[in-house]
Amino acid sequence: MKKLWVIPLVVFLLVGCGKKENLETMSDVPVAPVAAMEQRIQLQLPPELSAPALESETAGKLYLCDDYSVTVQTVSAGDLDKTIRNATGIGRDELQILQTRQGNAKRYQWVWSANGETGTQVGRGCVLDDGTYHYVLTAMADEEMAGKVSEQWREIFTSFSLATEREEISTGS
Repeated sequence: MKKLWVIPLVVFLLVGCGKKENLETMSDVPVAPVAAMEQRIQLQLPPELSAPALESETAGKLYLCDDYSVTVQTVSAGDLDKTIRNATGIGRDELQILQTRQGNAKRYQWVWSANGETGTQVGRGCVLDDGTYHYVLTAMADEEMAGKVSEQWREIFTSFSLATEREEISTGS
């Protein structure tokens, strides 16, 4: 008789230890996740770079000066190595990259040189990564001109940020 009393007690205790069922609510209308909006780039360019020489949705903007060129581009975030390789032709592991924070974005900066048909070029690059987009700024000059334009580049790269309002690229005029 005692054995019969133990069996219902064991069954009762085991049922109480069962996995709790989680239910998911569903809607008749599919709900897509809201993508973060692309932020605007704030950049102070010298007056001689007032208008882009080339502009494209995929390639960004190219500004030409007698001594150097500047490119500004926005691409989807995710693969920083791919972004840097597209901007420089060099992989991330081949560069010494300085990583800092700027507001809510990560800031990556580097310099590089490359041999081309017209001689050696010196470049400086920066990526602002807000987690959704990479905002890319690069500048290139002939090796002989790099020292002469370094102060202008410093001002351009210092001004490179993500605008909080409707600010965008300014030419300082």
